[in-house]
Amino acid sequence: MGSNGGVTKMVAYISVATPSSKIDDKEVNFLFVDKSGDTIGVATLRMTAFYVSLDVDCDRDGVVEKNNPNKASWKWGPDGHGAILLVNNDCDDYLLEMDPEHKNSKIDGPFDLEDMSRMSVRVRGPDTLPEDCKLRMWVRPDDKERLGIFNLSDIQSTTVMIHIIGPKAGHLAQISYDLMMAGGTGEGETLFAVEGLKYPDRDFNGTLRIHLSLLKNAAVPVFEDTVMFRLAPWIMTPNTLEPVEAFTCQMKKKENIDFVNDFTKVVEAAGIKLNIVLPYENRGDRWMQDEIELGYSELPGKKPMPVVLDSPRDRGLQKFPKGKLLGPDFGYVTRYDQNEYVNSLDSFGNLEVSPPVKVDGRTYPMGRILLGSAFPTYYGRRMMRVVRDFLYAQQVQPPVELFSDWLAVGHIDEFMSFVPAAGGKGFRLLLASPAACYNLLRKLKDQGHGDVLCFEGRTRHGESAEKSISDLLDDADLKAESMQCQNDIDWNRDVMKRELGLDEGDIIDLPQLFQLEEGSGAGAYFPDMVNMIVLGKHLGIPKPFGPMIDGECAIETNVRSLLEPLGLTCNFVNDWDSYHLLMGEVHCGSNTRRKPFDFKWWNMSF
Repeated sequence: MGSNGGVTKMVAYISVATPSSKIDDKEVNFLFVDKSGDTIGVATLRMTAFYVSLDVDCDRDGVVEKNNPNKASWKWGPDGHGAILLVNNDCDDYLLEMDPEHKNSKIDGPFDLEDMSRMSVRVRGPDTLPEDCKLRMWVRPDDKERLGIFNLSDIQSTTVMIHIIGPKAGHLAQISYDLMMAGGTGEGETLFAVEGLKYPDRDFNGTLRIHLSLLKNAAVPVFEDTVMFRLAPWIMTPNTLEPVEAFTCQMKKKENIDFVNDFTKVVEAAGIKLNIVLPYENRGDRWMQDEIELGYSELPGKKPMPVVLDSPRDRGLQKFPKGKLLGPDFGYVTRYDQNEYVNSLDSFGNLEVSPPVKVDGRTYPMGRILLGSAFPTYYGRRMMRVVRDFLYAQQVQPPVELFSDWLAVGHIDEFMSFVPAAGGKGFRLLLASPAACYNLLRKLKDQGHGDVLCFEGRTRHGESAEKSISDLLDDADLKAESMQCQNDIDWNRDVMKRELGLDEGDIIDLPQLFQLEEGSGAGAYFPDMVNMIVLGKHLGIPKPFGPMIDGECAIETNVRSLLEPLGLTCNFVNDWDSYHLLMGEVHCGSNTRRKPFDFKWWNMSF
């Protein structure tokens, strides 16, 4: 009793050094005495001590540690910590399912298991739990759509292993303590495989928590342990990374055979694999760049997995990414909103990524995503919101939106590209430049070449496209349209200088003219040379068909003088009839898979 006659409450904190070997084998005796020291009561507390731990590979060395103190948190950077999950969107059961594995809830063989992260439940104590206690694993209800958990102890008892937690299985599962302890050693472990099902997105920051609770009377929590995973992001690869394979289409009746032949020579010079998509596969769609963007995802200690992002455009090549690219260790992802209108800016000629850059003291070791938009106007076309949200949510390549709606097609690859370069930042930004083109044409005229024809032998809309240098210089409408485009390009130039930390020495202007295309926006007047394919030091550049002076194209000579001192090789590809007249060029009609970054995304510092 207290001095005022009330009851004195006492709280005792008890720590147990070792687990129990049987129920109620631990006891604590409490002795109660009065003020004079006389014993007035004795109480005995009997206890059963269990060791229960939910464990993951928190230090990213490929081993599931025991009770790592950082297992329930994530820290970016080279001294960071936190377990990582791969979105399991390849198809190791490709011939049977032809769909990413995150569409099902089972393990499709040992190779599928390799794409999953390991997690363990470790216990020590008596052979059984008290009758009124249970172990339960659970996640938030929303998170069951974002991950799948398999109990690998089931691998001996069933031929098909299915989720114990996942979209179909629900967000909680009972874990058998007795089964873990069946060996009679006083300790047990159950191994789990965890797969990611969804990338970070607008409503999901990429982190997932998994909980293990010891419950009394099925509902009262006695103990809880928690681990955290972060989903590996989808990562784009810039032109400065080494190419692995190139893609292009062959059209019906070989109508683009000149392009394919020239393109093949560039790919062979680069020494990489060439994939030619035949007419029955491309179904009349030649715009390979617009359909897909090739990136990757990566787990620590594992080979990075290529992942194709399929654009919403869905034309003739619609079935190509899932039908031909998706397979073992080649993932697939797409974003599409049926309530939003698909426009040209949703094609992936409008999606690029810079090389690594440093801006105002902040380093972007994996570069920054670039996408075209309606800026700086308040109306016009933009890339579909679900695609933009997806790109922003990946975090490791923070996007920059450029102004591309001034173009009829509206793609940023119509006015810019990056090439690797010795020295400096290791790359150069190439920009299409009407100002540079007019300077070159004036110089050629001043040298007495005003009557030399440009685009000799070429036609446009059934009429001769030939014009002399003087004719081009005297075309006031063409000049006005081109210089308006120069203003739009200059706006983007300033944005990229600011957002990518570039200066004028990092930028090279390639000669180019633009014209208005039936009032719908601008398009290249002759083959748009920045719209090139970059395969290491080998460049596949749209052939401009410029004025022939001393046996050489003066525009090609100018471009060589700008790029070859950087250690690059210029190969000019004839795309006039098969791409240029259809408002596209070499880059639009091709695609490249590249090696991943040496830098690991989890080492990013924010």
